Amino acid sequence: MTAAASLIGVSPVAARRARVRPPRHRGPVRLAVLCTALTVVAGCGSGSAGDDAGRSSSAAPLAGCSTESTVNAMGASLLPIPPAAVTLIDAGAQPTAVATGSPDLARAQNVRLVTTSASSSTSEGQPRSDTAQTVDLPLTARTLCTDPTDVELELGAASSPDPDLSTSLAAVRESKAGLAVAGGSVPISLRIVPAAAADDAARSAVEQSLVQALQRSVTLPREPIGVGARWRAVRTIDGAATVTQTITATLRERTGDTLTVDVQVDEEPVDSVFRIPGSTQTLTIASFSMSGTGSMTIDLSRGLPSAGELTVRGGRSLVGADPARPLVQQTSTAIRWETIR
Repeated sequence: MTAAASLIGVSPVAARRARVRPPRHRGPVRLAVLCTALTVVAGCGSGSAGDDAGRSSSAAPLAGCSTESTVNAMGASLLPIPPAAVTLIDAGAQPTAVATGSPDLARAQNVRLVTTSASSSTSEGQPRSDTAQTVDLPLTARTLCTDPTDVELELGAASSPDPDLSTSLAAVRESKAGLAVAGGSVPISLRIVPAAAADDAARSAVEQSLVQALQRSVTLPREPIGVGARWRAVRTIDGAATVTQTITATLRERTGDTLTVDVQVDEEPVDSVFRIPGSTQTLTIASFSMSGTGSMTIDLSRGLPSAGELTVRGGRSLVGADPARPLVQQTSTAIRWETIR
């Protein structure tokens, strides 16, 4: 268990290599990426992400949209985003309307994503292991001028309370990223193109922050909804432990294209297998719990949430060769979005 203990945490590199399993039943959906990881990508119209290659930017650009795409950029890391199957539980009060919008090509969106992840591992006969990481990541989002299925991101002056990490993060300023959006405004992948000067610590921290926001995302239903509407979004996330994630969302308020959505997140493993990252070894999941709540403000004309917070906490007990000496781990992830004025 000693060797396993240092590998149990979900590392940024492991997150990049996580496989994504599509839901068994996939109807037309509209994904609002919540930062937790839930990040929101909304109002980008329809189109095919298969058009990523060979995009043209010959059309006269509007202020606030991007004339360049990170598609096929050298050195880009491509991270799949698990889709979600949505079931509308209650359409809410009248008046109801489909949550659609058009991307704002006239103004760039400036937001800050702050993620904090922490874990604590204990096992009989071994010292307790604690890790924590906070990343403060300013982002500028622009839709590609010639393609509403491409949301381009520019990273600002990232920082962290950890002095060493903050020094590393200084080099990621002006790094690029992008979201590929399929028909129905469903994000299907994230591209990250780090600045050449960024070291592994900075690249991993940025990657983990964005992936955490995207993997806990809420999906808007395609049906008309009003205040009080409730729906359920289910996705499967493959990683060290393959989990089924259920997000229950409630539309608390809507003013024009701006929606305030309360969310409840619950995750449970699909089986008892825990694969140690970077190894062929496995442990058995003896117990598992993961849940959280939050609220997101979604502007349907924007590519990312304009505000919101989500905190997910839980734990798991992992058993190896000696069932009497389980490895017990407590984890938490907090995600916050805010608009930069």
